This record gives sequence, C-alpha cells and structure tokens, in this order.
Amino acid sequence: MAPNFAGTRAIPAAIAVLFAVLLAGCVAVPSTGVSDASLETRITEATPPAELAATVEINHTIDGETTTVREDVQFRADGASRIETGDGVVIVSNGSTRWQYDRDADTAQRLEVDPNASSFLEGVYAHQQRYVERYEIESIEETTIDGRETYRVAFDPPANESIGRSVTVLVGDTEYAIPLQRDGGDVDGADRSTETVAVWFDQDHLFPVKHRVAGESVSLETTYRNLTVDPGFDDDRFEFEPPTDENGSESVDEIALPSIESYETVDAAADAVPFSVAEPSAATVPDALALDEITSYEFPDEERKQVSLSYRGDGETITVTTSDGPRLFARGGDNVSIGDATGTIADTDEGTELEWSCGGATTNGDLYYSIFVSDGLADDRHLALEIGRALEC
Repeated sequence: MAPNFAGTRAIPAAIAVLFAVLLAGCVAVPSTGVSDASLETRITEATPPAELAATVEINHTIDGETTTVREDVQFRADGASRIETGDGVVIVSNGSTRWQYDRDADTAQRLEVDPNASSFLEGVYAHQQRYVERYEIESIEETTIDGRETYRVAFDPPANESIGRSVTVLVGDTEYAIPLQRDGGDVDGADRSTETVAVWFDQDHLFPVKHRVAGESVSLETTYRNLTVDPGFDDDRFEFEPPTDENGSESVDEIALPSIESYETVDAAADAVPFSVAEPSAATVPDALALDEITSYEFPDEERKQVSLSYRGDGETITVTTSDGPRLFARGGDNVSIGDATGTIADTDEGTELEWSCGGATTNGDLYYSIFVSDGLADDRHLALEIGRALEC
C-alpha cells in the first residue's frame, strides 16, 4: 500500500477500502427498472459538485462489537476542505496549504499541498468508477438514506478478495489506519473474505452517500448524513490563523512532502541517487509478476533518499526498496538473518515487510533494504526472505 504523506491517524478496530456506512435509515422501495448499463454509464461519466458538506458517520463492527466515529466535513472541488473531528482536531486546506490544528494542545502543523494532486471529491468519484470497472453489478434498487433518494448498487466481489489484516479509510485528506485485530492479537489468525460490497448513490449527483463492505463477523460502513450539495461556502472557511507563542511568533510544525521521480530503467534510477540500487534476481520473482514501476523518493525532513522497484501481476505486488536511511516499516516483528546482517520481518496491513541494513555500504554510512510481498502471493513471508537472502548486502 502506498504511503499517505498527508497524515495518518489511528483509531481502534476495523474499516474498509475507502468508505462505509450505517444500515439505519435505509428503506427499500420497488425498483423503477434502471438498467445496469445506463447506471454504469452515469457513474463513469459523473463529475463532482462544486461544494459538499456533511457529517461523516463511520461504523465498524467486529464480532458484534461496534465502534462509531463522526466528523463534520466541508469540501470544494478545487481542493479546499475543512474537517472537524470529535477529538478536537481541525484540518483545514485552501487547496495549496493544509493545516492540522489540535484545539486541546493549541498546536498546529502546516503542509504544502501538491498543486497537481486531485481534490478529495475527485478522488471519491474516481473510486466509485473503479468499482464499476472492477466488479459486476449484482442488483440495483431505489432506497432513501437520511431522506435522500439513492440507488443501492450491490456489487459482486471476486471470490478470493479478502478484507485483509487491516484496512484504511480516507476522510478528507486524513487516512485512518485500522487494524482488524483485538488487543490480544489477530481476530482469528486469518484474513476475512469480502462477501458484500454495496454503494448507495445519490440519484441526482451520483455521490456515494453510503458504502458498505462486509465479511465474516465484520462489517465496515460509512454514511454521509445531513448532506448538502453546493451550500455556498465563504472563502474564510478554508483559511487558518496559526497559534502564536509568547513572543508573537507562529507556533507551527512544518511538514515536508517528499519529491518523487519515475524512471524507465533501474540504471537511470541508480544514476539519480548516491548509492547502488538493489535489484532482485529473476529467479526469486514469481513468473506472474513483472517490473512495473521504478520510483525514487527524496525526504527533505529526514535527509533520506530511496529507490523502489515494484513488480506487479494478477493483482499482487512485490516491492524492493533501497534507502540511505531507515524506513521504520518492519518494526515489532521477528529477527531474521540476511547473510551476515540481522533483519526484521513483520506482518503489515497488506502483506509481509522485511527490512535489514548493511553497515558501511556507502561512503556516507549504512544502506537499508526492504522488501514488501503482498499477502495474496503464496507464502509471502518465505518469499520475502528468499528475495532478501539472494540480495544480502
């Protein structure tokens, strides 16, 4: 799973792919006969409204235990947004600068936003379009959600699709990472298969008012309540005055985004960084996967660079990363030997992550290697170790 540099906030227990929702308030009425093809076309061609305001209600249930989170959100299609959480955090963006303010601590963080990034509303519509492309529609019926006329679309997910060890939910520009486990460990030691995927689309704007993903003993839902389209926001809703210290200076932590470059060849990526780039041997990469992406990242706040080689196929991924600083991914896992080095291997949200370092690998110090293997590949832990031990240092 690609890292979210806009900021990640953890909350207890489970939630799914992008959005989810409450069952209360849904009343089925006879279908008017809208066809799969016509609705697919409308969803594919739909564009977001200029503005949207709502209270997002996120519900997740594991083995009969439900947790609910609510946030007031305001979005504009130009990228401006305002999110007010239940724990006193305000997240404000005017489309170019994003602020996260903690009312209780009176502290703020500032992040410059990528001017080429899609807005939240654009991302929501693109996600629903991917559903249409990826899944078959099982049924369509007309319902009402919180008094709004909607189409309830039930999708037929692939039989082998799993909810996974954990899932993420994006609300505004904050990503919530939610492990599917209790304090005592995994819920049942295995991934839970997805049995139900349903989206309730507003009939006028095709906005996903509600979204539900469910599997064995797990339901993951989100509802946009009190939804208002094009409410007419004042620009000052998306501006922020940072707190000041006793000297009148801004009390702000700056967050720097990495610079990202893509390359056509491994040699080109290696020429752009001051270290050798690790490349797995063809014998250790499954035949179904091929080199799909070569990317370098420079993290100015960490004074660190890395190059990642991503191999993809059949919906699965292997990523091999070389970095001149630790990536802090495979923490809390098991110690393993990688040649003469000692590494760490751990389960992550989507698979296995292996990391180890090699002392004196560059004139400036150590090099750090990590390997990610998605959990859809057979024996992902063994495969990560096989690739790593073939690379060593």
